[in-house]
Amino acid sequence: MTPRHREGGDIAAIFVHAGAGYHSVQNERIHLEACNEAARVAMTLLRNGGSAVDAVEMAVALMEDHEITNAGYGSNLTVDGTVECDATVVDHLGRSGAVGAVSQIKNPISLARKILDASTKPLSLHRVPPNLLVGPGASDFAYDNGMHVLPPDFLVSDAAKERWRRWRQDLQAADRQAMIELEERMELERQDNPYMISDYPGIVRPTQVISPPSSVEPNLAVDAAASPNTAGVTRGTAIEDGANTSRGIDQDQHIDSTVIQDHLHDFMEYGHYQMPQDDVDNSFSWEQRPSNILRDSDGPSGHDGQLKSAAKLPVRPRHPEHAEIAPGEDGQSRISSPTPHRTFPAQGQDGHEDDKITDTVGAIAVDCYGNIAAASSSGGIGMKHRGRVGPAALVGIGTAVIPADQDDADRVSVATVTSGTGEHMATTMAASTCASRIYSSQRKGEGGMLEEVTEDEAIKAMIEKDFMDHVGVKNSHCQAAIGIMAVKKTKDGVFLFFGHNTDSFALASMSSEERKPVCVMSRSNGNGSIAQGGRAYRHRRYRVRHFPAGDF
Repeated sequence: MTPRHREGGDIAAIFVHAGAGYHSVQNERIHLEACNEAARVAMTLLRNGGSAVDAVEMAVALMEDHEITNAGYGSNLTVDGTVECDATVVDHLGRSGAVGAVSQIKNPISLARKILDASTKPLSLHRVPPNLLVGPGASDFAYDNGMHVLPPDFLVSDAAKERWRRWRQDLQAADRQAMIELEERMELERQDNPYMISDYPGIVRPTQVISPPSSVEPNLAVDAAASPNTAGVTRGTAIEDGANTSRGIDQDQHIDSTVIQDHLHDFMEYGHYQMPQDDVDNSFSWEQRPSNILRDSDGPSGHDGQLKSAAKLPVRPRHPEHAEIAPGEDGQSRISSPTPHRTFPAQGQDGHEDDKITDTVGAIAVDCYGNIAAASSSGGIGMKHRGRVGPAALVGIGTAVIPADQDDADRVSVATVTSGTGEHMATTMAASTCASRIYSSQRKGEGGMLEEVTEDEAIKAMIEKDFMDHVGVKNSHCQAAIGIMAVKKTKDGVFLFFGHNTDSFALASMSSEERKPVCVMSRSNGNGSIAQGGRAYRHRRYRVRHFPAGDF
């Protein structure tokens, strides 16, 4: 590295995550490889003078191109069978560019970057440039700025198509069952009140209540394909059903879609699809913390640890893992644990476990000039309504940056990216709330008063108090799932903090002084307990060089 002064320090770092949820042990390797590749390429850019915004754009774009992630190519399909993506990028000044529900764009994060760049340039007649575009307007902006607008089915992978067909069948079956139950309820009501007759179930006209019963009963055996509830499923779809709608993708292809999420309700609870792979063999050492769950991408065979928490999330039970802390060769503590024994979710047809992931991917970077940036991208939930905008497109919800104050001697700045139940994260303003807590090292105490704590305690309390105990979340019927990756930069160094109440969370990081990325598949104890960990990169003036014995 060229020895010259750089404002804010001389360490560049990249941090990426591939989503919170449940990653099966068989598929762990492929998820971590996607994170490692993104971190490695982004660090190459940073070492060559690239900015933090350049790095997060590159890292997220690589994950969008990876079919295993729910971003860009291979994303979940809407109820109409199309791909609509969300993405956001935020620079070190807090300026942002974002797209929501955009289709036909290969890399939504690159479009978000173009919007960010355009928002910094003045328009004629004192018009205010946009920093968020959605739907066709976003696609038009991409075309006007030289980006390729692809055919509607270009981003639809075979695996995503198989999932969509299976889930559509589940929706149609659910609609048929709902019609049967509605007919039964209406029949009971007719028996109790023979004067209440309607031409269609659920519709009672005032004139019918006082009229004598009709001798002709309406035909209630309405086919699900003709019902209002399923009209949106079969009309206007971008995917045509062929004669072989249940065909599987060849087993030698990258993804085995024949074992992906047999039921839609399983996806709605957890998320994504499965890619059978051999068991992963990754472990590593990070800066030890009382509650770390970390592993090195090329270390000894699979060890992982976790922390325990009283905060609970109603998910499938899991046997706890008991981590052991052993000193490493360099004197630092290392996390290790025996192979976990769990009661995993149901397996696919080939015996492999299904991945159930909330796949908002994200990245945070610090460049050699001390600037920080963050980005997120997602294809959204499966079978969503067209036009639904998720947290990955919303600043302060899926992505947030608190810029450094010019009068702050410590030059503190914070960036956060989140993954989880988007509607709950919107209710709690998850990214901005977490960034504020870590920036100030505070947590919400009794009576809503803020109290000084460490950053580890702050992120844990944010998940417990500000998210899971939020009145809007507790009174919702949806699962309160969240994973948070946060980076705090000060004059002393760059510090990573992460936490999640999901079963697992995939992350990787790399600094400009490391030869390879360091990755982790963080796993909690199950039952919704909170797992957390982190890592620290300190500036050179704070480091102590270790000499082997006998060199003095």
